[in-house]
Amino acid sequence: MLHIVNGDVLGRKIKDIDGDIIVWREMYDFGPLNSGWTNDELIKRRSLFFEEKLSIPSSLFIENCHNQLNLLNKRSLDEEVILWFEHDRYDQTMLMYILTQLSTKNRSNLSMVSINSHPSISPFYGLGQLTSAQLKALFKHRVSISNQQVAEAVEGWKAYSSPDLDDIKKWITEVPHEFPFLLAALERNISYMPSTSTGINEIESLILQNIEKGPCLFRELFKNISPNLINDGLSDLHISAIIKELMNGENALIKADGALPMYDLTYENPNLAITSFGESVLTGKANRLDLIGIDWWVGGVHLLSKK
Repeated sequence: MLHIVNGDVLGRKIKDIDGDIIVWREMYDFGPLNSGWTNDELIKRRSLFFEEKLSIPSSLFIENCHNQLNLLNKRSLDEEVILWFEHDRYDQTMLMYILTQLSTKNRSNLSMVSINSHPSISPFYGLGQLTSAQLKALFKHRVSISNQQVAEAVEGWKAYSSPDLDDIKKWITEVPHEFPFLLAALERNISYMPSTSTGINEIESLILQNIEKGPCLFRELFKNISPNLINDGLSDLHISAIIKELMNGENALIKADGALPMYDLTYENPNLAITSFGESVLTGKANRLDLIGIDWWVGGVHLLSKK
């Protein structure tokens, strides 16, 4: 059997369970997507995005993506594939992508371990919080993934990666939903669209509100906002990339006294403060799009407005 997991911590904790393990390393909750792109084009465009936004070398990104796809594609069609993914948007977008890849091979022996809470953990962020013994117990109660669920995920991926936001709305209202957490994850997508009045989305507003209380260290900010984003699963690097966008240009909404965490600077912890422009946006007196513009992606929707 083959286990596909969302992180190295989880991979290490289930290593004593029979089967091989692929740790899937990608961040489909942000970055460029398009339902019309081939896998090669998708990987290439995303490699350039993450090199620019997070200093991840594009060659390393491309090599990793092709390696994990090759590992997946060379597996026997007869073996069971177990997907270990929790409830949040980060995991559910990854789940859709992987099931879309598996669907092209007509695999039928698919199962999953997927939860959004555990009686021993509060607050529950993910499977990596559990012990090896607890994970083994969950494995024994894994559930099969039906053909209808695979179809739901494939259609969900098409809608999520579509440049037309209405495609997600149609998927939400018209497609039968059998996965326990997929619908809620894509309903969260609207939270990532900028407000027409301020030009910032709910997550950016949350960041500015916390910094407005007083200058704070990046790690302190991440700790403070994480409980509000349990259903999102945002990593520290994702938050760092969002903040970096709000620091663009002479009308920056946030200022920092040092480098933000990036791929090669993971332990950086600058002090963050809101600017007068950030305060004006937060109160609705100014619009982010007018001050600093935007060049960002929400699924397949490219938000592009230069100042």
